[in-house]
Amino acid sequence: MVRTMGMIAAFAVAAMVSGGVGAAEGATAGVLTEASLVGNWVVNEGKCTDANAEFLVFSKNGSVVSMREGQADAVGFWKLDGSKIFLDVLAPPARLDEKLKDVNGVYSFGITIAPYNVTPDAFQGVGILDDQVRYGRFARCKT
Repeated sequence: MVRTMGMIAAFAVAAMVSGGVGAAEGATAGVLTEASLVGNWVVNEGKCTDANAEFLVFSKNGSVVSMREGQADAVGFWKLDGSKIFLDVLAPPARLDEKLKDVNGVYSFGITIAPYNVTPDAFQGVGILDDQVRYGRFARCKT
């Protein structure tokens, strides 16, 4: 399973670098649009009813908030450009890398997410932040 996840991540990163999601896009059940991305999404294995889960809230005005344990821990702006989601957020460094837990302050971070396996209420994505590559699952929370 870990090897498969690594291969999926490597494929998605290679596709992003080449300018699109490529074959992964053709395999999806849908395409994200600005309108369809707006809403509250629970991240990874979280449940929409669990206040301690991690959430991303994409607003119509282009703002994004990351919530953990009921508190905003990163705020910023999002943009959908083609098949990629671009996030510019302000967050404490430990939010994005636990090794930086002793660094105080709030800093600007740019994150790119390449979504794939898109359905109306879920998608998977590979996120890139500097030299970090992370895989995630996103499920829409009904309001």
